Amino acid sequence: MKDLAGRLVVGLADIWPTDFEAAWLAQNHPAGVILFSRNISNYSMLCDLCGFLHELVPGLEIMADHEGGPVSQLAGALGRPPSNWCLGVLDDVGLTARAYEETGRRMRAVGIDRVLAPVADVLTESRNPVIGSRSFGADPALVARHTVAAVTGLLGADMAVCLKHWPGHGGSSGDSHLGETGVSDGAVPAPFESGLTAGAGAVMAGHLLVQDIEADDPPVLPATLDPGFISGSKTILGAGHVENLLFYADDITMGALGPAMKRLGVPVPDVMESGLYDPEILPLAWFEKLADAGCDRFLVRGIPRSAFPVKGAPDSWQTGAGEMPSRENSVAPSFPAGSYAEARQRLWAVAGMEFPEPGSDLLWLDYSRGDRWAVAAGQKAGSGEAGTLESIDVRLGGMFFSVTQGVDTNPQGKPWTRMVISSHRPLPKMGDLAVDRASRGVCLAMGHPSLKTDLEAWLGSGWRVGALYDIAPEDLPGEGTKI
Repeated sequence: MKDLAGRLVVGLADIWPTDFEAAWLAQNHPAGVILFSRNISNYSMLCDLCGFLHELVPGLEIMADHEGGPVSQLAGALGRPPSNWCLGVLDDVGLTARAYEETGRRMRAVGIDRVLAPVADVLTESRNPVIGSRSFGADPALVARHTVAAVTGLLGADMAVCLKHWPGHGGSSGDSHLGETGVSDGAVPAPFESGLTAGAGAVMAGHLLVQDIEADDPPVLPATLDPGFISGSKTILGAGHVENLLFYADDITMGALGPAMKRLGVPVPDVMESGLYDPEILPLAWFEKLADAGCDRFLVRGIPRSAFPVKGAPDSWQTGAGEMPSRENSVAPSFPAGSYAEARQRLWAVAGMEFPEPGSDLLWLDYSRGDRWAVAAGQKAGSGEAGTLESIDVRLGGMFFSVTQGVDTNPQGKPWTRMVISSHRPLPKMGDLAVDRASRGVCLAMGHPSLKTDLEAWLGSGWRVGALYDIAPEDLPGEGTKI
């Protein structure tokens, strides 16, 4: 039990630990805590939280999925780095290194120890629903050189690194959060090997079947539960790169693990409406199977209180947590725009310069609402603050006479000549969109890399399609920006 608990990286429910969570951490001494957007209130509160956690559990590693783009869990306190696909399109490894070093410095300043990044997946499946713009690109060589640049930048900021998602979630047509999915093209090791050679000391494995599950003879177990695969991966990836390669299992509450656990004889709880499993009720055997397979760390998005209970009555849970500091009016330091702004401005120069037309009307079709990445993207606005989509609306409003959302009828009774399509995921039925559009115009795609190609095919040769590979107001020019 103690050995297993020492491999856990757990999540907290809110911006400050409850008495139970503090007691659980103090008793079980997990390897780490992973922070999500739900834990982020403001810069000073994040500093206080990290300081408290480090004092509570000496040696604890605090980490986060702060990759940039749509998965930027700390954006509410530390800003939003540019997406990997943006950096890959610009293909300036020096800029990638600077952007990641800036990310590492911001994280290190508040007390974060490890970033679960960069994503080293190659987007070999162009309509992949979960990686998308989180990847640097579809070419292994491009992804490898930008992975090296990212690792170099993070290490320059004294930030520990974890590459992901071995053997390559960019090759799947499904989402491991929701169910079993395979890697159609097999592993793409070059970016991972390059990143490890550059100094990364850890790799996160996805719950991926290495062979496509639609094949005639699918494998029984995903990568994280297959001892032979993990042992072989450590040999291949660790050889000549890193002596003690840490092998992380992606969030073990994901839907992909349930069927495999059932095949192994492990009791499987009912899946939640989200497609995930409740971390609080996972059985101990769930963790034992991952350990038996050779995983060194298990990411859990909550506290596994059933498998690892807290000893003693609630009265004995006092761990010095005390009251949460009052920092609601905290102001974050003024971060230099630097590499983040440079990446966005350079991409806008490629994608958006023909787009603004102050005298015309704009149609904006947004498919990102309700998406899993929406919260990490900052779409949940704080008190008195505009949310992401509202801020985008304001910025678009500065470029056009009017902005119409989600309705295909132009208020002026004319065919549309300007459109925005935004989605974190591929759109399966682009051809079904019945939009009265002109024969020529300009469209801006925001989000998944597949949108640009799909829109070009749908709109025809008379339209120019530009692409921003994130859905964030920072990616659009603000007031006073020359456009």
